[in-house]
Amino acid sequence: MLRCSSSCLLPALLLVTACAGGQHRPTTPGDSELVEMEELRITAKKGEGGAYDFDVYDASDLFKKATELLNEKRCDQAVPLYDRLAQEFADSRYASPALYNAGLCLQAQAKWEGSADRFGKLRERYPDSEDVKDASFQMAEVLVQMKAWDRVMEVAEELLAREDLSADERLEAMARRGLGLLGKERFEEAERHARSSLSYYRTRPAEDPIKDDFFAAACNYVLAETFRERAQRMEFPMGVEAQKKVLVRRAELLLEAQREYFNTISLNNLDNYHWAAASGYRIGHMYDELWGSIMTAPVPAHLPPEGHAIYRNELAKMVKPLIRHAIRYWELTLMFIERTGIQSEWAQKTKTDLERVRGLLLEQPAGPGGLPAADPAAVPNG
Repeated sequence: MLRCSSSCLLPALLLVTACAGGQHRPTTPGDSELVEMEELRITAKKGEGGAYDFDVYDASDLFKKATELLNEKRCDQAVPLYDRLAQEFADSRYASPALYNAGLCLQAQAKWEGSADRFGKLRERYPDSEDVKDASFQMAEVLVQMKAWDRVMEVAEELLAREDLSADERLEAMARRGLGLLGKERFEEAERHARSSLSYYRTRPAEDPIKDDFFAAACNYVLAETFRERAQRMEFPMGVEAQKKVLVRRAELLLEAQREYFNTISLNNLDNYHWAAASGYRIGHMYDELWGSIMTAPVPAHLPPEGHAIYRNELAKMVKPLIRHAIRYWELTLMFIERTGIQSEWAQKTKTDLERVRGLLLEQPAGPGGLPAADPAAVPNG
């Protein structure tokens, strides 16, 4: 989704923020028939021979120079000029766009705290600015990156209270709130919210459809994560019967999560590769994590110490297929990542963990063969 306010300039720099769901442009105050003169600043610096050099500028001059630097991908020089404009010309029509552009510039550089600071100042100082809505959406994305879940929830709920959101914008705000609930580990509430968000996505009327399903994929990913997180928080207790009950419930949650990760992958398109790669990684991770949890579960109390090693060895034979399944899904995910050329945290996680579990498989005792091959229709595809 393309988000900007007023008339826009398109710098190549800001195209790197696709993970946020769209391409973002710096803003420029709109033109009007009546143009008011901007306040001037005059500075004097004594030069050689005692003569003074004078510099005369206004907010428009600073904004133009900063935006030229931004378009040249020189954010380190553009941001100080935007900040200077916002400080020296706080009442200028350029002040709000300057803070917005500075926030985008810092966001593109993954300088999350600085970006959130600029968007926050815009929201606080210029509550009536036409940039506030867009700044709030960008701030929500930045806060997600910072894992500042309380603030994510606050901004998302402010957005959802607005009456001027398009269908795509409302779904985006819903997705941000879902990520906030997930981050705060309110899993049951996150599940309900994700289901409600997906219902909103699927039941849009023909005259007001969701044009970009990036945030539908995000909502489906949140839903899958609620099952995975709950499963992985269930520890195996002492006692064989008690462990069986936990194992059955964990297996049920794992399959629920896997189904929703597949549903997330089914929303796959060029903009959603991030969620498809994340889902593919998580499926492999679930099998790897379940293997580790089973292998470290308490040994039955009736076994003598000398029988523990034999028990662990036989158990390893039985659960070795879990490692094979993790390898299978990570190999498929890595193929998808390499084919699409996406660059994200999931690419490195998949490579690192795949190498580790391949070595782990070689260490396991001979035992049952692998699980059935994965359904080709359910794995990431280009």
